[in-house]
Amino acid sequence: MTIQEFDLPARWRSLLLDNYSEAIHNLEVSWPDVQSLEVSYRDIEAFDPDFALSIVEEPENNTQAANQALGLLLSELGSPRIVAFVRIIELPSDAHRTVRQLRSEDLGLMISVDAIATKIGRVLPRTYEGSFVCVACGHSTRVSQPNEQELIEPIECFEVDGGCGRRKGQTRFVQRVEESILIDTQFIELQEPPENLRGGVQPERILCIAEHDIAGQLNPGDRVTANGMLFVRSQRKSGKDTPIFDIFMRIHSIQRESIPLEEIQISDEEEREIKELSRRDDIHKLLTNSIAPSIFGMDKQKETLMLQLFGGVASKAKDGTRLRGDIHILLMGDPGVAKSQLLSYMSQISPRGRFTSGQSASAAGLTAAAVQDSAADGRWTLEAGALALADLGLAAIDEFDKMNENDRSSMHEAMEQQRISISKAGINATLSTRCAILAAANPKAGRFQSVSEIPFTQQINLKPALISRFDVIWLLTDQPEADHDTMIANHIMTNRANSTPEILIDQGSAVDPSKSSANDGLDEDKGIVNRELIRKYVAFAKRTIHPILSSDAQNLLREYYVETRRKGGESHDSIAISARAIEGLYRLAQASARVRLSDEATIEDAERSIRLTKTWRHELMGENFDETTLQSGKKATARNRERIVLEIVRRIHAETGDVASLNDVLTEAGRSDISRDVAEDLIDVLCRDGRLMRPGGYETLQPV
Repeated sequence: MTIQEFDLPARWRSLLLDNYSEAIHNLEVSWPDVQSLEVSYRDIEAFDPDFALSIVEEPENNTQAANQALGLLLSELGSPRIVAFVRIIELPSDAHRTVRQLRSEDLGLMISVDAIATKIGRVLPRTYEGSFVCVACGHSTRVSQPNEQELIEPIECFEVDGGCGRRKGQTRFVQRVEESILIDTQFIELQEPPENLRGGVQPERILCIAEHDIAGQLNPGDRVTANGMLFVRSQRKSGKDTPIFDIFMRIHSIQRESIPLEEIQISDEEEREIKELSRRDDIHKLLTNSIAPSIFGMDKQKETLMLQLFGGVASKAKDGTRLRGDIHILLMGDPGVAKSQLLSYMSQISPRGRFTSGQSASAAGLTAAAVQDSAADGRWTLEAGALALADLGLAAIDEFDKMNENDRSSMHEAMEQQRISISKAGINATLSTRCAILAAANPKAGRFQSVSEIPFTQQINLKPALISRFDVIWLLTDQPEADHDTMIANHIMTNRANSTPEILIDQGSAVDPSKSSANDGLDEDKGIVNRELIRKYVAFAKRTIHPILSSDAQNLLREYYVETRRKGGESHDSIAISARAIEGLYRLAQASARVRLSDEATIEDAERSIRLTKTWRHELMGENFDETTLQSGKKATARNRERIVLEIVRRIHAETGDVASLNDVLTEAGRSDISRDVAEDLIDVLCRDGRLMRPGGYETLQPV
């Protein structure tokens, strides 16, 4: 049954009166801060299914009728001057499209697109109805402006309305802006989300127009569901229209995905399954085993990665300081220990995960790029980079050490403050990068030298300031060990044997094993949880569980920190642990409680956090963990020798009041067990660093 156009305002009126009378009262009070009334499609469907269908099929007539009905209701309430809009949200699933699926038959329908806002233009006024004055006689004519790309002028000054009757060629028309109706307009570019892209495909984009109160609501990197109507404009070549059209979308309403991880829908049944899983005693072990099951061993590393997925709780202090909840992990390892595999698995399993590789990532690609916009007269706009798009998720950065020095410096603020301040091309903006960072780095010399003066953290090409921002640093060395090697070989052989050839999957003669196992949920035989369920588990835990530490757990962490501080290191300037480590311990304990879906982190969680921290610290530096070594890039023995040589030169200089001779210094150094060669090298380095000088040639030394 088709609904007549003249019948629409009456239907809208009764629908709004039945379901939204309170909302209309609220709108009247809060106008002009709020100018829209959001109406759910489900309510319209419950009210009248045929009417609901007509909205999808004839959106233009319906939106006009709806706004007209709302205006009338508001004027009856005694506010005739309020201009408000009805925004229809929550369209049915058959109206959902991806940007890639838009076709000519969608034109004129109300459709819904899930996308990420990548480019945001500025909000500009546009003529909605123009008032034009005839230069010859001064008569004004009003012309409605449906096209946002060209201004339509009157054809003639009509005599019927009291004009002079001259046509467009005989007179000129000037637009009176103050008498015209102007509305806010903004161009927005939407891009399809990365999670449903097939390999090697560029994400498709569509240019949208947002008008009235929707203009200016979005930021680059926001995930949205945009509802609206498609329209076309002819492509122009050398000043002429061609028969090929560009598709645009006029946005009718926007549903902001303001709640993090909202794009992952969890059904009631899945929620039950998640809660049931969380009650298992071995839930930590189960989830640890489920992370990259094709990679053998690495249990401790996988356990921290599992905690990184859940993360701690980000919170705000009373003075406005933001305390980050995300756990950053650095994997330093020899080539071939499956670092990249772990990273790529983590970026796929994490809600809103992103994977980039060092050489191909620039500062602009990670943070945000200022791009010249061809559509809007070459103005500069911001395009969000990988970290901004992974907001509230995980960013995996492989080959972290191969990035340019300048590009890596943009990571400092993104990791600790979890935001990026951008000042480029006259744009000053701050984007959130509330994501956990998982980075992998290889040693400069190809493999780690365990017997070396240089600490492990200095054997990779990263600055100490950046290394200290990681909560957990794993050292993965490739050491031969007969039993372990046999197990790895068996594991890889079994994995290869049970895999399916890719060409058969492409031809359709074999089932993609990753897809068929995606819906299994819990695999009891292997003792693992599938990817899909882990994603939902993590999203559910992050959304609903915000643990705080019990007083016992807090005491345990405090004691560990104070005790470790007291032990000190092997040198007088050594620090065994820095205050940053407490934050890391706290976050790990919170994440451990989140895995159990518990609102309180207990002693057990604090113990897990301490055990993992002790393990990575021990693997990185052995018994005497020395924070100063991390920060200075020199082991304690090397720092002690430098100090001894400097003191010898100072002492001789003070005693004689003259420059010290090189031989005297080397002899003294020999008494302190520093060999001649080592002492000479040290003196060269100290002179190069500007801490010693040679006033009278090579043989003379003097402190600076």
